[in-house]
Amino acid sequence: MCPISNTNRHFNIGFRLTSKNRYSISKLYPLIGGILFKNFNELINNIEHLDVLIYSFMTMQRDNVLEEINKIIQTKKEKELENPILIAGGPHPSGNPKDTINMGFDYVIVGEGEITLPRLINKLKKEKVEERIIIGERVRNLDEYNKIYPMTPIEITRGCPFNCRFCQTPQIFGKDVRHRSIENIVKLVKNMGDLRFITPNAFCYGSKNGLKPNIEKLEHLLRELSKIKRRLFFGTFPSEVRPEFIKKETIELVVKYCDNKYLHFGAQSGSDEMLKYIRRGHTVDDVLNAIDLCVEYNLIPKVDFIFGFPNENEFHRKESIELIKYIIKKNGKVHAHYFMPLPGTYFENSSPTLLDKETLKILGKLSQKGLISGSWGYQYMKC
Repeated sequence: MCPISNTNRHFNIGFRLTSKNRYSISKLYPLIGGILFKNFNELINNIEHLDVLIYSFMTMQRDNVLEEINKIIQTKKEKELENPILIAGGPHPSGNPKDTINMGFDYVIVGEGEITLPRLINKLKKEKVEERIIIGERVRNLDEYNKIYPMTPIEITRGCPFNCRFCQTPQIFGKDVRHRSIENIVKLVKNMGDLRFITPNAFCYGSKNGLKPNIEKLEHLLRELSKIKRRLFFGTFPSEVRPEFIKKETIELVVKYCDNKYLHFGAQSGSDEMLKYIRRGHTVDDVLNAIDLCVEYNLIPKVDFIFGFPNENEFHRKESIELIKYIIKKNGKVHAHYFMPLPGTYFENSSPTLLDKETLKILGKLSQKGLISGSWGYQYMKC
């Protein structure tokens, strides 16, 4: 770990905290301290007291962040302030650091920040740092970073070995899968209420490469967590599992140890052709099997779909609609999104495919009846 040095002058550090970046800020704030600004006006009122201001944001928040940064820069000019130095990290800055610099940030950390952010702060205390786009050093041992504030679900796995063309996770955290130890997880959750976790795929916990479940490790983890006597949720909000990881062996562990009503997983498309094109790494049959297993074990499947992929056509969408109808028939839940090209992904320079009238009509009716949820309509209108 790289704590903030106490040998140099004190730096007043601010974090812009929102409902959308709590998980990332909660990992960084304990390492360097500072002030958490939930209210932007409060931040502006205190700006002359800050040496450094840190943002973490996703692409969907870019426009809002840009508006705030413009206001900060304007305020600095009006008050003739050199500081605060503006530092950005998170999904959008990692995927498109040049755009983030153009937004007005002084420095961008690409990827993981636990090691690199404290080092950058320590250097800035002594001198100006010339390199503005900095590649974050990977955390190898999650157990070394076990302070979380504000309290959020515990990150138990980092990295993803899959290569979905629309997803930023492997670009930000790499394909090397790293797990927090069971002992460390148990220690961290003892002060929590409901037990929930952050992981790209809950059922890959303990797996060396993240490509198939490690049943022994999974059961050991869930057995130890169940001893804490709090409600335990695994493979549901705020994380999910992959459909091909839903097997009798994994789902029986959830039923035995957890308090889940739902199991959350991504289908993304009902077309095998489209699943292959987006390099999803599973088939429609894997999704159907996952749905049927959920129903067999009295769990409600909650399934994600994305409409409007590049090169998607109306036949691909019809297959997705048919799969959605099957899920609804099985009393499952569907969460639908409209494709958004994310920086740093294979599809970053691709445009969403416009949806045909029949698909929009069907999705609209299902949404009105409360049979599907998600931001597909809002995202579609914005595009």
